[in-house]
Amino acid sequence: MSQSPYDVAIIGAGGVGLNAVTAASLAGAGQIIAIDIHDATLRKARRFGATDVIDSTKAEPVEAVRALLPRGADHVFDFVGLKAVAEQGLAMLGVGGGLYLVGVSKPEVGLDVNIFDAIGGQKRVQGVNFGSTNFKRDIPMYADLYLQGRLNLDDLVSKRIALRDVNDGYAALKDGSINRVVVTSF
Repeated sequence: MSQSPYDVAIIGAGGVGLNAVTAASLAGAGQIIAIDIHDATLRKARRFGATDVIDSTKAEPVEAVRALLPRGADHVFDFVGLKAVAEQGLAMLGVGGGLYLVGVSKPEVGLDVNIFDAIGGQKRVQGVNFGSTNFKRDIPMYADLYLQGRLNLDDLVSKRIALRDVNDGYAALKDGSINRVVVTSF
């Protein structure tokens, strides 16, 4: 069991989810559990600081998280945006935990919350928009972390393309092993 003040589960370890793994590591989280459906993505999550990974095609995610964190996670970040996944995130939370909704699949997706469980478990749900960042404060901090070698941005870029190949770049993003495609030639 972790001695850290908090443990984190990150559902969806794509490009943005990998940044959450790094952020949890930088913030001193004890256990950082990355959950995804792609083995290549989960391997990357370990490089970015995940202490544990769960392939949700091979294991039931709530049970797997609860096996690692019997008291539940303090923070669960959902980068997928599906109703069933968000509800799994709620079930992963420990007492006083927070579910942060980042990914959006469709605007009409709702979330069922058991009021008794939410009150008894003191759970909270928060939406996150553009990382809920303060750009003037945070961008210089991210730049400093990158220059110090503490923020791994380079490994987020999976493919570099010319602007004329932008359609191929979008198609490449459908491959689960691709994090980011960056236009480097105009």
